[in-house]
Amino acid sequence: MAGITLKLEGLSQLQKLIEFTDPKTFAKAQRAGLTKASGAIKTQVAKGIGERYNLKAARIKQDISRASISPDGTSATIRFGRTAPTLTQFGMKPGSRGGKQPGLGRGLGWGKAVKPGRPLTAMVVRSDGRKAYTGAFVFIGKNGNQLVGRKDSKGRIRTVYGPSVGSIFLGKGRYALELQAKAAQLINDEFMKGFQKKLDDIARGYGGR
Repeated sequence: MAGITLKLEGLSQLQKLIEFTDPKTFAKAQRAGLTKASGAIKTQVAKGIGERYNLKAARIKQDISRASISPDGTSATIRFGRTAPTLTQFGMKPGSRGGKQPGLGRGLGWGKAVKPGRPLTAMVVRSDGRKAYTGAFVFIGKNGNQLVGRKDSKGRIRTVYGPSVGSIFLGKGRYALELQAKAAQLINDEFMKGFQKKLDDIARGYGGR
């Protein structure tokens, strides 16, 4: 697992409220804000990645942890799995062998195909569209699952993978900085919503716990 820590902005200004608010009330509101922020981040980060990469939300969420808030309540850390999804999970479409071969079944041997076959294709980054993977083919793995492979120089089959969720978000991906900025903004927005709601609930006589 690898992670990134995002700073919560505006807390220094909020701390000034302690001068006008019961410290216990402030602490409850801050805890509510942190809880809301940490609960929202996983779904929203998965959505952001899914909008840019052709990977299902369930597979993305599998590799994103719920955000953990630092003891001093000033930052949130999100952790990501590094297991790369196989190319099969990026909308893979198998290739084809091409058209009929002249002479087949008539005792004339194997001639060249009437038309060339189509290579295996997949779409990893949505904006790039579908791309061909020359030399790649579908095979069945040890667990009976369908995989995409290529043969190396020694004839061994090597599984073809797409980018991991961790590498997409943590700086290696094309949209990493954009995704990180949106996550930081979300954490702060959700924190403020949770913080304000708790204050409002307490003011109306609810949410005392």
